Amino acid sequence: MFTEIVTAAPELTATAQTVRAEGFLDLITVKSEEVKAAIESVTFVIVILMVVITAVKTKMSIAAILMSAIVGGVVLWLVNGGINVTKELTDDEFSMPAVVSTTTV
Repeated sequence: MFTEIVTAAPELTATAQTVRAEGFLDLITVKSEEVKAAIESVTFVIVILMVVITAVKTKMSIAAILMSAIVGGVVLWLVNGGINVTKELTDDEFSMPAVVSTTTV
């Protein structure tokens, strides 16, 4: 049955993007990238729902909406690798050799 479908629609098989994993580590890498994208998408939807629920529960209180939006932004930043960005910035700062100037009298 599968061969009949493939022969009936050859353009579909040519455009399908299949990632072939050569080994176990390649398979894990491919799957982890797929899971990472899914987690980021789900987190975005949850943050939007959190802000909407907060707005409804507090009867459109501006302060509560702003606080939930700020917390949601921080959560999205952390999920999308915000800690890694900060780590890279600080590594650049602290990896430079220290400049020590000495004067002798």
